Amino acid sequence: MTEARYLVRFDDICPTMNWRVWEQLEPVLQAHGVKPIMAVVPDNRDPHLAVDAPQPDFWTRVRRWQAEGWTIALHGHQHLYSTHDAGLVGINRYSEFAGLAEARQREKLQLALAIFGHEGVRVDAWVAPAHSFDAVTLRLLVQAGVRVVSDGFYTRPVRHLGAVWVPQQLWRFRPMWKGLWTVCFHHNAFDPTAVERFARNIATYAQRIVDMPTAIGLDAVAQRNALDVAFASAWMAALRLKRMSAAG
Repeated sequence: MTEARYLVRFDDICPTMNWRVWEQLEPVLQAHGVKPIMAVVPDNRDPHLAVDAPQPDFWTRVRRWQAEGWTIALHGHQHLYSTHDAGLVGINRYSEFAGLAEARQREKLQLALAIFGHEGVRVDAWVAPAHSFDAVTLRLLVQAGVRVVSDGFYTRPVRHLGAVWVPQQLWRFRPMWKGLWTVCFHHNAFDPTAVERFARNIATYAQRIVDMPTAIGLDAVAQRNALDVAFASAWMAALRLKRMSAAG
């Protein structure tokens, strides 16, 4: 890639998400031909994600998004945190999966995948709640045929532990150098200013926004190397300093 490319991702997609905001965002995506990653919680039990009344046609919408070429990702099972394990990425010390026994992780993934199967939705990728999953989670996902992960602080897709990791490093659009950058949004908390900013940024960056299949195909996906690890470590250190500064 000779210049930066971007992916757009929305987390916490579920029947009780903020539909009032979403009805303003989806037309923006459609108008610019943006095909985002939609991280869908199959059986949400997290009260923090109960923002609006449940949309009865939720799964119909998910099937339509997938038919239009949007990437539908499995976003955990119930979005409830049960451990204090930061997992492989290490950004948050709480998890729905990392640190659980293999049998329990397998059970949760089977239940989550069964819901997708019942609804006729293909799992295109994995997005862990709180970015937290461990090697056991990843092995079970690969065994189940889910071989793409949207996570990791790299500048390109890499192969690691049997899966393709498509990096996710940003939470707002920023001018970047060459590489692939996934911008993750949590629209449940958007106010009118955030909606306007999102629409403005999509218009600005639209020509450099790609979809997941294109992102994986931009370069041959190589095995993760020492430079990838070094960049991820530096990016993580910068995130920690930013959090400390914000907290202080």
